Amino acid sequence: MKQSIPLKSILNARELGGYRSDDGRMVRKGVLLRTACLAGIADEDIRTLREDFRLGDIVDFRMKMELAGAEDPPMEGVRYTHLDVIDISGYPEMSQELQVNLSDIVSMLELTEKMGMLNEKMYIGFLNEEMGRKAFSGFFRILLAAPPDRAVLWHCTSGKDRTGLAAMLLLSALGVDETVMMEDYLLTNEYNARRIAGTRQAMKSRGYDDAFAEKATLLLDGVDESFMRNALVFLKRQFGSVTGYLRDALELSEDDILALKEKYLA
Repeated sequence: MKQSIPLKSILNARELGGYRSDDGRMVRKGVLLRTACLAGIADEDIRTLREDFRLGDIVDFRMKMELAGAEDPPMEGVRYTHLDVIDISGYPEMSQELQVNLSDIVSMLELTEKMGMLNEKMYIGFLNEEMGRKAFSGFFRILLAAPPDRAVLWHCTSGKDRTGLAAMLLLSALGVDETVMMEDYLLTNEYNARRIAGTRQAMKSRGYDDAFAEKATLLLDGVDESFMRNALVFLKRQFGSVTGYLRDALELSEDDILALKEKYLA
């Protein structure tokens, strides 16, 4: 499958290598990896990451409550960094409830909708709230500091929303065309096609209507192009461009962006 990396136990596992930048260079293969969470990763896949990809950094964008019982396993020689994107401090009454109901799809849908998430403005909140800005800024600092011969892997729970935003920002910094960036974002629906079909069927078999089944699918397994389109429109209106967001919100300098290109393009 396009952009695939050979991990058998991890969902939505792929790389950014091979995409062409606007200066004619291409994103280096094997150094920028995006996946779903690594909980339950097989020993064989750990060896692949450490030996074949020389993994140096893992960036975990999940909320703290998502980590409980699903922590990434430690890997020798690999630095792990947790960067929480989602700020639920304004919903203290929901924090414990969400923790308790994290495996209950109905409760999760109700809670995320109460929090103003799972709609076409969700990504705007991730990008514009202080916690999200700090997380994505930290992500770029890790990329800038990473040894050029070691891979960086980032993920959230399903490797699609927070992970997809990080990939979009990075591809934009590297000068990859917006159309290609969107294609990369939408690959989640191909990688998770079997899971998406299974979620839809499971919801319908439990008596939920098509609208609920689609929401459940979007929450758990799939992505919606309108979410990313709206995020891009917001960045362009608010900051002039994605690069303007990198500069003004994430405090990346022109030298930082040049350094990213020198490190990750070939």
